[in-house]
Amino acid sequence: MTRHAPIPLDPDPPRPDPRAPDVVRLRQGVRAQFRSVVGEAPVILRVEAGRKVIRGAVDALVPAGQLTLMPAQLPLDVENHPAPDGPYRATAIVIAPGIVAPTGPRTAGATADPRALAAFDRALDLCRRPATPTAIRDHAVLEVLLWMDTLGLRLPPPKPPSLSDRIRALAGADLARHWPAAEVARAHGLSEATLRRHMVEEGTGLAALLTDLRMNRALGLLQATDLPVQEIAFQVGYASPSRFALRFRVRFGLAPSAIRAERDGTAIDRPGITGVRAAE
Repeated sequence: MTRHAPIPLDPDPPRPDPRAPDVVRLRQGVRAQFRSVVGEAPVILRVEAGRKVIRGAVDALVPAGQLTLMPAQLPLDVENHPAPDGPYRATAIVIAPGIVAPTGPRTAGATADPRALAAFDRALDLCRRPATPTAIRDHAVLEVLLWMDTLGLRLPPPKPPSLSDRIRALAGADLARHWPAAEVARAHGLSEATLRRHMVEEGTGLAALLTDLRMNRALGLLQATDLPVQEIAFQVGYASPSRFALRFRVRFGLAPSAIRAERDGTAIDRPGITGVRAAE
């Protein structure tokens, strides 16, 4: 009887999605919409079940089985629709800063091209493996982006950063601290009066900008981590969890705890979104 050598174990097995670097999983039990959400990094997203509607800087209707490309630093209205027989599910790969994503005119909202989907699966597998060298992972993600570019899926052309963009970058590095106007103005070589004038010209104010940045960061942390709501409140600069929860509800129309809640018997994974906030 011939003996076969045992199959060696994979020295770097893939880890579950919630623990993988640069991979985000979403699962949502009911329809929900978040208005003017600003992502801090662009992502390649594949809808696994249900569909996603994106409006704003880019427009897309993304049914199950299709890929889309979502920009950063641009406001988007995002609405997720569960499948008829289960929750909305999606998987996203965060595009690292060192990867140059395609930009220019966008001629498609989403794609089901099998070549792009196969490239996404390869990149996802490598991102799930802890020992994958950064260069190898980035190369795999770039392959997905090259297919998307070929298929007409591109990010909006970059614009020179506005003062608001520069303030977001400054404050975003440490949202837990207080950012007085005098310090923000000084960091940009401006007087407080000039800072306020420029921000009015951009249609916002420092307090409003910082609050929105904190709420968007909190939404991302609720979706992409297992951190308690109280810890998230502290990380985005709120000493009072109750005040944070109130501000979050005003911004997004539901409590932070509802993001991870169970609805209709369906558990919302990390990350998860739930709530009824859709415009009918």
